[in-house]
Amino acid sequence: MKVFKITLCLLFLTSLCFSQNIVLKFIGDNDDGIAFIGCSEKFLIGPRGFSPGERELVFKLNQPAVIKCTHYKKATPIFALPNEVIEFDFNKKGLIEYSCKTNKYRATESQYLNESFEKYGVAESFSDYNELKRIRSIHKVLKNFDPTYQKEQEFLESNFKSGNISKEFYSYFKTMYWSLIKTNELEKATVAPATILAIEESFKGADSLFVVDEYRSLLEMYIKKSLVKSGNTPTLLNKLTFVTTTFQSQKVKDYFLFKNLDFFLNDPKSITKLDQPSIDLFRKYCKDQEYLDAINLDLQPKNKPFVLQSKIDKYKGQLVLVDFWASWCKPCRAEFPAEKALMDKFPAVAFVFVSTDQSAAAWEKAMLQYPKILNKDNSFLLTKSEEDQLMKEIKIYSIPRYVLFGKDGKILHKDAPRPSSPDIEKLLQLHL
Repeated sequence: MKVFKITLCLLFLTSLCFSQNIVLKFIGDNDDGIAFIGCSEKFLIGPRGFSPGERELVFKLNQPAVIKCTHYKKATPIFALPNEVIEFDFNKKGLIEYSCKTNKYRATESQYLNESFEKYGVAESFSDYNELKRIRSIHKVLKNFDPTYQKEQEFLESNFKSGNISKEFYSYFKTMYWSLIKTNELEKATVAPATILAIEESFKGADSLFVVDEYRSLLEMYIKKSLVKSGNTPTLLNKLTFVTTTFQSQKVKDYFLFKNLDFFLNDPKSITKLDQPSIDLFRKYCKDQEYLDAINLDLQPKNKPFVLQSKIDKYKGQLVLVDFWASWCKPCRAEFPAEKALMDKFPAVAFVFVSTDQSAAAWEKAMLQYPKILNKDNSFLLTKSEEDQLMKEIKIYSIPRYVLFGKDGKILHKDAPRPSSPDIEKLLQLHL
């Protein structure tokens, strides 16, 4: 259990850092088609990308973080601490190389990550394996899957002993590999008692380990498996009850109380099953005010119906491109940088963003992450209205979805090309 002792020490030290920003600074020439995801223990910071001419991305993270590139060919993760400015570019193989002027280790850690990626591929769990195997075959990159991560761990240890990586980096990735190993063990048809015991032993250091995204995913899997094993139906109330009686850490308890209730509020199929005892239990045991405020906001009745026609009428005489998206939709948010470029190139076109989020809190939080794209005048939360005949005609079954309206307010294209497609520019030029 050395990994937990090291991580506890690491995260105690880094908690002394009050800065909340990690900055990615692109120093290369070609920044098209590159997007990142930053993971924090409270909320997923959705895909962020570089618009043409943009050189910096700021992630508001006050803890050690791995910022992940979402493109398979450029899948190198970037490890950083708060208050660090990470400069990055692409090498000849298309992989990310990064460094930090205030931390000598980042450059050698970058080298380690690229070597590890080329030797062993993406770190993964069984649940992702088949899809990643398919992607690898398409790109003609075939790697053997290592459920024990023995080789990766040996490579990590050798680089740490050689002084190529920092203690913080070593602790984070050792915890990550341990979490993935245990997740893979939980995926087996018969789970060994030793696996459950090891996971439950880790609860002692959960406050510190929780900073690692893979550890949070491991505990989520543990909750599901434990409910099934006990014979309890995985209802919302049973999940919340299990969380309150299993975890001593208030941080862990708050996180899973919020996450499970938030899922029900965001899932149209589940929200009909939302019950008052679950809400009462959440309010009784959750101590995190941010979580409480978010859920309370989502539970408020939505009195103002959304009527799309009224938004289109506002822009008579202009082309209007309506973007249907949601905060949880990674492909939707990955299109934002390209959409910002369209907004700059076609100032005569009106852009309207309609979120299909069930959660008003999630929508508002996502809006704050894209101040150059979303604002109170062009961004709206979709609420059902029997008066909205236009929405009935469009029929939004999946997102992202883009609908183009003409200058007369009538639909020109019910399923317009995505902003990242060159076809959208041709379509806009045609009707301007």
